[in-house]
Amino acid sequence: MILWKLAQAMKRRRDTLKLTTETRERRNLARFRDLVAFAQTTSPWYRRVIEQNHIDPLTCRPEHFPVLTAAMVKDHFDEIVTDRAITRHGLESFIEQSRSPKDLYLGRYHVVQSSGSSGIPGTYLHTTDEIINGMSYGALHRNIKPRTRTTFLGRLDDHDMGNAVMGLMDDWPQRLLFNTRNFDITAPWAQIIDGLNKHQPKIISAYKHYLMTLAEEARAGRLRIQPSLLESGGEPLFPQEREILRSTFGCEIANSYGSTEINLMGVALNDWEGIYLFEDDLIFEIGSESTCVTNLYNRTLPLIRYRFDDILMPIDVPNPRLPFRAVSEKIGRSQEIITFERGVGDEHRFHTIWLDDGVDFTGVKRVQYEKKDFETLSVRVALVDQPELHKLCGMTSNNEKIEQLRRSFRQHLDDNGLSCVKLEISEVDVDQTQPEDRIVRDGRKERLVLPPSTQV
Repeated sequence: MILWKLAQAMKRRRDTLKLTTETRERRNLARFRDLVAFAQTTSPWYRRVIEQNHIDPLTCRPEHFPVLTAAMVKDHFDEIVTDRAITRHGLESFIEQSRSPKDLYLGRYHVVQSSGSSGIPGTYLHTTDEIINGMSYGALHRNIKPRTRTTFLGRLDDHDMGNAVMGLMDDWPQRLLFNTRNFDITAPWAQIIDGLNKHQPKIISAYKHYLMTLAEEARAGRLRIQPSLLESGGEPLFPQEREILRSTFGCEIANSYGSTEINLMGVALNDWEGIYLFEDDLIFEIGSESTCVTNLYNRTLPLIRYRFDDILMPIDVPNPRLPFRAVSEKIGRSQEIITFERGVGDEHRFHTIWLDDGVDFTGVKRVQYEKKDFETLSVRVALVDQPELHKLCGMTSNNEKIEQLRRSFRQHLDDNGLSCVKLEISEVDVDQTQPEDRIVRDGRKERLVLPPSTQV
């Protein structure tokens, strides 16, 4: 049944790709109004919003609704959901009793928890059909053959979107299509590498930092796999990181843009111009400091004009690959913001991801930013091996590259009115520590953090 539904969802997507932009937008507006009519009769929250704002479900548009935030969803959860059997208290009890992502709340709903990377942490619900709808995006762009070996690398005991998707793939009869073996990031690293060598996955899905660590293991000769696709998600993927992954494994790299609240929202493959937003099921309102998304297919927890603290930068593509808008792969999120004061009552908030625009990261394997104190920005970098650094940059020493980075960072800070901020740059050697010693947890999200080092 699930495989059939996945095939049907993929067919719907293929059919949508044939529509003109105008036809698709008219269809989406009709679907939106149908969603509003449904929410009016099943959700006390939306019924009140519609009445208070004098919204006509027959003629309304998303911008007629007020913006919905993560805090509002948390505070009004019981009123927003459309199934009256769902309660926040019941959901919290379910989470306390069950740590398996395959367990369904009320026997029907997949429970997924956000790390707060797009706002504040929260808990969201998706039916199996809604999970499948999200899966169809990825399946449509993969070269999947029967028994394709797939792997998910992350925490396997958490209720997150990755586990919800991989849990479905690992069940019968999906095993006829997917040969899935997943690895818990908390297991001993040598055990993970040994398991990957035995499984020989063709598709690996993980946070970018985990994929970069696998590249280190492959270059060291300990990891011996030949994947056809690496799927990165949850974190920005920088050009130099994409190139390291591609040169190491010689495979296609997918950069997925998604969220716990919605599921997959966009994707960029190897040589694509940017991330194409999935506007066949989602309505995006792109602002200068945030993005609002309306989900047209989740009727369990309707999200109309749900605000993400994501900064999307549309790009002009003369000959687009998909009939959707494309945005830069540099998507700024709240956890990438660092704030420094520029004077009395004046502060400057900037996304560390934008540093990539003004700094030459050629030869940099890894970079990490930290606000050390109220006036100091600490930057730690890991460089490629010296012979490769010379080949890429023409530099004869690591110190020469560090000094170049120091000048570039200093110029960037000065240009943004932050000349008062002190800058510390240090080089770290990730080969001096074990991967499991560098993996820490940030809220409910894992990150690979570079070890402390002496300032250069």
